[in-house]
Amino acid sequence: MARVLRDDNAELTDLRQRYAAARSPMRPGRFWRNNTRQRDFNLRYFRGDNAYVWQLRQLGENPKLKAYLYARYVAEMDERDLLGRLTEDGAFGCWTFGFRSLPLVSRDLLDSVNEIYFLDRHWGLLTREGHTVLDVGAGYGRLAHRTVTACPGLGRYLCLDALPESTFLSRQYLRFRRVDHKAVVVDLDTMQEDLASVRPDLAVNVHSFSEMPLSAIDAWIGMLARLEVPALMIVPNDGAELLSHEDDFRRLDFAPVLARYGYTLTASEPVIRDEDVRELTGVRDHFMFFRRKGADREGSTGDGRDGASPVR
Repeated sequence: MARVLRDDNAELTDLRQRYAAARSPMRPGRFWRNNTRQRDFNLRYFRGDNAYVWQLRQLGENPKLKAYLYARYVAEMDERDLLGRLTEDGAFGCWTFGFRSLPLVSRDLLDSVNEIYFLDRHWGLLTREGHTVLDVGAGYGRLAHRTVTACPGLGRYLCLDALPESTFLSRQYLRFRRVDHKAVVVDLDTMQEDLASVRPDLAVNVHSFSEMPLSAIDAWIGMLARLEVPALMIVPNDGAELLSHEDDFRRLDFAPVLARYGYTLTASEPVIRDEDVRELTGVRDHFMFFRRKGADREGSTGDGRDGASPVR
């Protein structure tokens, strides 16, 4: 893929031009448009320590020790052997950690397995059949790749992102991982048409809403409400606080936006529930799970389609 992952790639150039012309309310604010942020990732090493995933920066000093503690924590809950099944190969600059008693791990792998188990606890992700997941701010497709691999009964996993670089990378990455038969990347400028008849069963947003202005968050959540998405997982950047990132650097509470569209918090827990491991690793993020009033499809046939036509 090295010859494809170039800044002058024709597909990427086209996406940049189209996204700029679309002037969508969902486009990122200054946080992602500023030069410092744009310089913080390299197309060829998009899984490295960069704007998408802080592989090392969040761990700080003694990263291998902290990675070991996090890995042991995940391994103790790993009753379905996801760490062994999903695997890590360090491709595209991903930082990995090897231990005698554990498979090769990375923050990509550990975060993904941890997120999948949270969704399984509160939504039964691993035992559902034919369901559709919609990922807002899918980045390079990290969680899409892991979820499709972990959930053989999954119907579709739809990746959405307002950054042209993310759309480009996720399409290339999911194709590289050979999961693009189920993980579908939807372009920002055709999204309304492509999703018009889709009824996703679950939406996820991992460290994305916290990097948007309130206007963009409102546009995304409004779209989820129009699609009647009954369940939503959010992982904010600020513990259990739901704060936007405005262009003037203010941080505004976006919990009222969720409430206005009918999303009610039903579960909130630390990403690392073990207090000692949480303190020693310094990982203080939270999982937050919301359900939308009047849109729960728990009693449906379970095929995840609800009459929707497929995204092409």
